[in-house]
Amino acid sequence: FIFASSIISILIAIMKKKIYDISILFSLGAKNKLIYCIFLWYSLIYIVFGIIFGTSIGLLASYYFDSIIQNFEEFLNIKIFPSNAYFINFIPVKVIYSDVLCIVSLIFLLVITCSLYSIFKIIHKNSIKSILS
Repeated sequence: FIFASSIISILIAIMKKKIYDISILFSLGAKNKLIYCIFLWYSLIYIVFGIIFGTSIGLLASYYFDSIIQNFEEFLNIKIFPSNAYFINFIPVKVIYSDVLCIVSLIFLLVITCSLYSIFKIIHKNSIKSILS
């Protein structure tokens, strides 16, 4: 949800900067479908790069989690999980790739839905019609 809301705010900011370009396209005879397609491609680019980078960083962090914690403990010179206070001295990490695929597809559908909503909101705003008249 946080990722989707950030995509919405990014797309609305992009569309507000491009409102004059949208109005020029409307004055040249472009239909709403063309505007939807243009900004849907914008959102697809953001979604694909966000999912690729986010998933790869998350998988790398989970794969090297033990070494990250060890380096963090050495850097700060503290023990995060002291053996006299806890039964275990590590965090067990297991990656289930079917869950990763489910989360990625859910995020993709959520962001596509939210980006279509933001496109619809910007296109049907009165500011475009006021620029045209």
